[in-house]
Amino acid sequence: MTPAAIGLILVSALLHAGWNLIGKRTAQTVRFYAWAMGLGMLIFSPLLLRVWPEVTALPSAFWWLLLASGLCQTLYLTGLAKAYRHGNLNIVYPLARALPVLIVPAVVLITYGQSQLQAADLIGMCLIILGSLALPLVCWRDWHWRDYRTPAIAWVLLAACATAGYSVLDSAAIQLMKQQGMDAFAAGSSFVVLQAAACLIWMLPLVRWGFGESLRVVPDFGWTLLAGSFIIGTYLLILVSMSMVSEVSYVVALRQVSIPLGVLIGVIWLREPVSLPRLQGLVVMVAGLFLVSL
Repeated sequence: MTPAAIGLILVSALLHAGWNLIGKRTAQTVRFYAWAMGLGMLIFSPLLLRVWPEVTALPSAFWWLLLASGLCQTLYLTGLAKAYRHGNLNIVYPLARALPVLIVPAVVLITYGQSQLQAADLIGMCLIILGSLALPLVCWRDWHWRDYRTPAIAWVLLAACATAGYSVLDSAAIQLMKQQGMDAFAAGSSFVVLQAAACLIWMLPLVRWGFGESLRVVPDFGWTLLAGSFIIGTYLLILVSMSMVSEVSYVVALRQVSIPLGVLIGVIWLREPVSLPRLQGLVVMVAGLFLVSL
């Protein structure tokens, strides 16, 4: 992985942890994320207008990938909002970030029949998963499978599967855009705006008729605007970095550097409790991240 790609992913991780802090601290509703996506889309819309002629010439396969990606993004944000309502940031955030590390390579292998991951990458990914399993625990001797059978964990699983889905779909969509002659930044910057629009196609009916939430009032406009900017901005950096690597699994794995940031934010700013198993799990996950980034 090139230094440029690593740098983009690290900056993205900071922004990602930041908007998750806002989401946990300010609101745990799907309506919050719907407004955040809409405001973020408006802020970054000039990037789409700049390459609009190239976008309109994209093949129909791209638009199907975009629509499916919007659905996955909706499921991800829904799972995240509901998980934060039932669980702490220092548990929900690491699990939601780590589980796709295992899911995405499996999806890539099933879809394409091959993988470019090396032994060290696989070991690192396994360490990330093992470390994540310790996060819900308060004490090792009190371990029980019931620790993972909670509403928060169920919503986290939805968010993780949806993350794996949009990661693979978005990588394929970006490759299609590059095949049509668009450079990495043009493809990534226009796609994040288009994806936000596709997400709202699914999310607005879900919020209004699925959850019965009103969309008339923006929940805490300032924080929602900031979160929307972070959501779109962080994924723009990720999409550009996807065009610099041979396989999307590398990006998904290294993005998990935001995990220790999320835990620290939860403990320091939100005053959430932290146990010895959680700290040990975090150390194992960081070791896994190191192996993947080599």
